[in-house]
Amino acid sequence: MMTDCSARRTEAGWGRYPTALLVCAAFASPGLFMSDSVLRAQEPDQDTESVRMTVRLLEAETKGVLRGGLIELSGLPRRYVTGTDGRVTFEVPPGYYTLTARKGGYATLRGDFRVMLSGELTFLMHEVGDVDTSIPGRLLVRVAEFGSGRLIEGASVSLPQGRARMTDGQGWVEFRDVSGPVAEVTVGALGYEKRTEPVPLHEGRTTVLEVAMSVDAVILAPLEVTAQSRYLEKQGVYWRMDRNRVNKVLTREEMVERGVPYLSEALRIRPGVRVEHREGEAVLLGRGRCEMKVWMDGWPLAFWGLNIDDIDAEDLALAEVFWAERTPARFDVGGCGAVVFWSKRRAGEG
Repeated sequence: MMTDCSARRTEAGWGRYPTALLVCAAFASPGLFMSDSVLRAQEPDQDTESVRMTVRLLEAETKGVLRGGLIELSGLPRRYVTGTDGRVTFEVPPGYYTLTARKGGYATLRGDFRVMLSGELTFLMHEVGDVDTSIPGRLLVRVAEFGSGRLIEGASVSLPQGRARMTDGQGWVEFRDVSGPVAEVTVGALGYEKRTEPVPLHEGRTTVLEVAMSVDAVILAPLEVTAQSRYLEKQGVYWRMDRNRVNKVLTREEMVERGVPYLSEALRIRPGVRVEHREGEAVLLGRGRCEMKVWMDGWPLAFWGLNIDDIDAEDLALAEVFWAERTPARFDVGGCGAVVFWSKRRAGEG
């Protein structure tokens, strides 16, 4: 299983539910029961607008798309079905949710996450395969890493009354003579958050359970899926960032913090950019002391009749800084490099 929104990782915090769209944990099995406190989505502010969310289902082994997968979100009455590309898109209010994904022949997936901004989640679903489910009183548990789908060897799986086993090289552990309507399963592994869940047992046959373990946030930063602007995507901003085509990216937070008292102060980037003030206007000098061009939303700043210091950093989404040799052709005027501002308004954030 994995989460994805153009595979972007950020270091926004260590809490269980950092900002944006985050999958924190998952627990998967056919017919798995989860407590009401986990399944119930926290009610968001009724005045808050809905955000767009896309879920994609892929086959774990081949990475092929899974069409016809059923998607449910806790607290919401509607169900959604993935299309021919394995995706389904819908709108939800911001809040905490548990997502359940079902597909015939595959283990059911469940994941807890927080929705604040639009984004995409991708889940890898594992086939049940040729497991013989006719054996009564048997419980099979497979343990994998949430996000990568890597099977975990040596994880501790325990039941009440001290019954415990260690997973084998394929992440499997087996319990025999398990009775009762519900078994409380506890799974732990070094570097992962411990999980304890009540699981309903199938009478007269084998119960197959898959547990996806979240990396312990105390050890590693959580995976955060950052929302993307469709406008910035069309302008190639994320493409350049993902391929390291930008020499420096300044976020709005950085520009607000560093751009005191003027935005031009945030652009003093050594050794690439120097700032000079000529007749009351800020001029950016690149390597060789040639003048760098400044753009706003794809247009020369002069087109808007603005100087750099006329811009309020709070009105910006981000800025791209390019040295001469790495400047995209559309911004390469004069061969000295460029600074490209993108406003919150055009990025859909304002």
